[in-house]
Amino acid sequence: MGCLRRLGCLVLLALLGGVAWVTSDQWRPLLPVWVPGTLAPRAISSVPDSAWAPVTAAGAARAERSLAALGDRSALVFTSLHPAEFAGYVVMDLAGRLPPDGDSTQAAVIGNQLSIRTSLDIRALGGSDAWARVAAVIGARTPLTFAGTFDIVRPGVAEFRVQQLSLHSVPVPEPLIPRVLRKIENGPHPTGVAANALLVNVPPYVADVRAAGGKILIYKSVP
Repeated sequence: MGCLRRLGCLVLLALLGGVAWVTSDQWRPLLPVWVPGTLAPRAISSVPDSAWAPVTAAGAARAERSLAALGDRSALVFTSLHPAEFAGYVVMDLAGRLPPDGDSTQAAVIGNQLSIRTSLDIRALGGSDAWARVAAVIGARTPLTFAGTFDIVRPGVAEFRVQQLSLHSVPVPEPLIPRVLRKIENGPHPTGVAANALLVNVPPYVADVRAAGGKILIYKSVP
């Protein structure tokens, strides 16, 4: 009888192992980056991308509170944020303020990337004479969309690696993305941050930031 019970347990474990293997593409992306096999962030194929949602000051404040609560010793190892909430936090950190309400800044998670669409004062790109002629045709502000993933550079510093960028719905070639970013970046480009990335300040206990399953997942380091 004991043998049969042991055999039944083995069969059950085998079945559970099979289910875990078949569904691994759904739960592995939710693991922290330091777990073997999860070094590259991946999208959850069975979960749809999030819908575009407005970026607001209230959402940015909720993201800041969630990040602060993550540092509590009794908190879970990760927290999930709506894409627009975290996008508000990112934009506030990058620019010190949110774009004007008329810009209708929005955000969404598409695949494994956070996408943000807003507008840019075309004069920020420099070359005033050339861009003045462009602005006369398309207006002073032009739609700007950028998307990418996040890496932790060092405690307290993350980088938003911009992998896609378009101006007025025209995709910017990947090698030129750093040049556009330098035009809209505040101050000199930080040392140690990738050429195609924007520096984002995060609490020092944040160990991983990833877009998955239509949300932003933020993990803290575990002592």
